[in-house]
Amino acid sequence: MKKIWYVFGLLIILTAVTLSAGCISGPSDTPAPVTQVPTATPTPVPTPAEVMQGQELTVTDTGKTISIRILQKKFGSEAEEILAKGSAKNPKPAPGQYAVMLKISETYESGDEAAKVVAPYHYEIYVNGIGYPAVSAVLPNGYTPLSTTNILKYAKIEGWLTYIIPQGDAKLAYEVKDEPLGFIRINY
Repeated sequence: MKKIWYVFGLLIILTAVTLSAGCISGPSDTPAPVTQVPTATPTPVPTPAEVMQGQELTVTDTGKTISIRILQKKFGSEAEEILAKGSAKNPKPAPGQYAVMLKISETYESGDEAAKVVAPYHYEIYVNGIGYPAVSAVLPNGYTPLSTTNILKYAKIEGWLTYIIPQGDAKLAYEVKDEPLGFIRINY
């Protein structure tokens, strides 16, 4: 019986040595090859154009050239009265804030495609560097809101956008994918 245990133990030791023989290696004099990681050259972000209210802003949006202008502006109590006529449920500014209504004109000047999307989410007012999107509001007769739609090349669309913004230096931005392409300064 002792021989069986002796043979069995010897078999276990030989099996362990055989299995571990392929896992152990000596140090190598050849260095491992170094893989070069390609470095990308950053694409410079263009500085957005900026014009004064009353001037036309021209920007290129994904190959489409458009011109934008603020046609009319309602500010403070005048804008609040118009919003109150539209609906009692319209947003009201908190203390230190103002209601601003802008009548925007957008023209599709040139581009490769036949049509372009016009949408309120392309327009945001920046006050002291912080962006404020247009708010949803019911407007009274005579104030057509700027709605999401398509326009053909050389077509022009006009409509009102409503904002609730704090006091400060304000400018309207035309944005694509949350990146401002140009600004129109707003005079109070």
